[in-house]
Amino acid sequence: MNQDQDRSKGSVDGAWFSADILLARLARTPPPTILQAVLIGILAALAALAVRWGLNNFYAQVTGFMILLPAVVLAALAGGRIAGVVAVILCLFGGWYVAGPNAAGVGLASNLGRVATVNFIVVGLFVTWVASALRRAMRRLDTTVADLRAAAARVDEYEARFRDIADVAPVMLWTADTGGRVYLNAEFRRFWGDRPADLADPGPWMEAIHPDDRERVWTACLKALESRTPMEIEARYLREDGEWRILSTHARPRFDTEGNFLGMVGANIDLSEVRQVESALRESEQRFRAMADDAPVLIWVTAEDRTREFVNQAYIDFMGVEDAATLKTDWRAFIHPDDRDRIIAESLAGEATGQPFSLEARYRRRDGVWRWLKSFSRPRLNAQGKVRGFVGVAFDVTDAKQAEDDLKRINELLEERVGKALMDKAQAEADLMHAQRMEAVGRLTGGVAHDFNNLLTVVIGGLDMLLNNKVDEAKRLKLTEAALSAARRGERLTHQLLAFSRRQALRPESVDVNALIREGEPLIRGALGGGMTYRTRLRRGGARVRVDTAQFEAALLNLLVNARDAVAGQGRVEVETRQVRVKAGEISDLEGGDYIRISVSDDGPGIPEDVRDRIFEPFYTTKAVGKGTGLGLSQVYGFLKQSGGAIHVVSAPGEGTRMEMYLPVDGGESATGAPSSGALSPVRDGARSVLLVEDDMEVQAIAVALLETMGLTVTTASDAATALKRLKAGRFDILLTDIVMPGEMSGLDLARHASILYPEMRIMLATGYAGDDVDAALRDAPWPLVRKPFAIDTLRTVLDA
Repeated sequence: MNQDQDRSKGSVDGAWFSADILLARLARTPPPTILQAVLIGILAALAALAVRWGLNNFYAQVTGFMILLPAVVLAALAGGRIAGVVAVILCLFGGWYVAGPNAAGVGLASNLGRVATVNFIVVGLFVTWVASALRRAMRRLDTTVADLRAAAARVDEYEARFRDIADVAPVMLWTADTGGRVYLNAEFRRFWGDRPADLADPGPWMEAIHPDDRERVWTACLKALESRTPMEIEARYLREDGEWRILSTHARPRFDTEGNFLGMVGANIDLSEVRQVESALRESEQRFRAMADDAPVLIWVTAEDRTREFVNQAYIDFMGVEDAATLKTDWRAFIHPDDRDRIIAESLAGEATGQPFSLEARYRRRDGVWRWLKSFSRPRLNAQGKVRGFVGVAFDVTDAKQAEDDLKRINELLEERVGKALMDKAQAEADLMHAQRMEAVGRLTGGVAHDFNNLLTVVIGGLDMLLNNKVDEAKRLKLTEAALSAARRGERLTHQLLAFSRRQALRPESVDVNALIREGEPLIRGALGGGMTYRTRLRRGGARVRVDTAQFEAALLNLLVNARDAVAGQGRVEVETRQVRVKAGEISDLEGGDYIRISVSDDGPGIPEDVRDRIFEPFYTTKAVGKGTGLGLSQVYGFLKQSGGAIHVVSAPGEGTRMEMYLPVDGGESATGAPSSGALSPVRDGARSVLLVEDDMEVQAIAVALLETMGLTVTTASDAATALKRLKAGRFDILLTDIVMPGEMSGLDLARHASILYPEMRIMLATGYAGDDVDAALRDAPWPLVRKPFAIDTLRTVLDA
């Protein structure tokens, strides 16, 4: 085909009409369909007949059919056998028609014509067969040539691809044929440099091998070539820059399809860095073994199957066996029997996590002594991060354990002694704080006695006039109301004194501090004395907080007494309440929010700056010996801290002092009445019978009168034992019992027994002053409490609750 192209290029105008090019082009046309083949035969025959017709005068009647054979050849070449047969048939009949019936060598009338006709048919068919065969052969030849060219192109492509791949490979690749030709990839060329690579002269190759390795490498190469077998060898080679490198050579023979030896192909891998790392690892392992053997602790390394791969000298000395035997010895056999199961379970659990873990147990030393060992194990990871074993170290902690046990015993003894000392200290502090309260109560005695005398004057005078019956109804009512009011004022004053002197803390409740300040004014004025000017400025609308009432009153009284002492009993003291919003960090120890501020101000000399930071320290006081305990302000500080508040001091020399107590605002309503026991109103549930237990006959008589006034039937008992007999003899709807009573059983004990024996009966408690021990039990009591002295409204409220 290339020749055809060359010829076509060599001819300018007549190339398309040269015979060989025309025949080649006709033979290489694609195979036609049957219709196309018939048309080709018709066209070829018509073309030949047209030429014969045009030359009819020249040929006259001499020439027969043979002039039409070229048309048959062209038709067979262009269209195959079908086109050739069609051309033969058309040329046969067309020749008869053009030459005429009388033409020589054409008509069937003469022997010559019949012979010429038969010859034309035979020659035409033969030519058709030859031309079509030539057509198929040329097409097969074209296909073969195209396949060869494609194969050659693929070979070139594969070779180029191999070279590209080889040049990017990070190892040195090479091939060598039997003719001594050598191919080196880019990596090998960088290693080899400009040195000759042709094996026709092996000198440069031999010089590149280290003298100590040269004979060994040469012998291995000759053996591989002679035996036609693969070769692997490691040796030192001189790189282009003059450095000796360790190369690992892997080579194998190459054969063609018929098994003929073509040469060798191989790869050289630079192992210099690998060998350096291996050498460093060996050196590191030797250092590790030396350090581990010098260490005074047990060190070991385990494999994935939990067997020992390495143990140090201390491990060997502890076990008392040789190195090889130690690796095979089961370490679990050395564990104390009491620790074995636990340690094995903890070891398996620790290894299963793949994380560091520690163990502690007793192990038998080579001399038979049990020693406490504390071990720490850390996982060994391979390159993929998988655990391949553990590295462990164990310390002998026997002496430390003994010291720990000794220290524990000492600590227990010390704790016992310290606990007793703390209890003694707490008791002393409680006694001291109680003494301080009693001291304050003592200071109040004069004022309180004066107030009680005034109250008793009103009560006694009014009752005397009522008994003499010398007053009219209106005046009798007025005297009765005055006596009742005075008695209730005395009741409030008594409750304040009891709460102030009580040791135990009371429960916090929602209260209005303005009301507490107003109710406590008689007590406050008595504590301040007649030489003081006392004034209040209370917030309108109330100032509700949630505090322990008794502790608040005690804290307020402490601040007022300190203010009185600051002005030496001759000055001005003011109490003010106000609701304020405090920003975070504005007041020390106080979070941001809304607070009720209770201020106690005086016009005294003020507090020096060096003293101001210490006034809340327990037992710190600036008063003379015997005049103060130093616990008053610390008690105020602790109470406010526990109540969610704080105290702030504003003072300057010569400008007086203002103590500001901050308590969180409470939005709840104050409790009214006594707590409910869950029973229905006496009126609603028809409760009519009451068992009253009271040891004071006068109080009992008043209580009976009040209860009967409410329409109740009352049975009395003077102690708990009598009350139990009454309960057993009859049925009661309500039990109202005093708490403090004679005998072994108190009112609380009676209430507990009755609640078990008669669960449907309502129980109520009454007290004037229960005492510290009973008061503590009252906090958890589920029954309502009535404070003495009784009032009909209070009783009605509790009974209707």
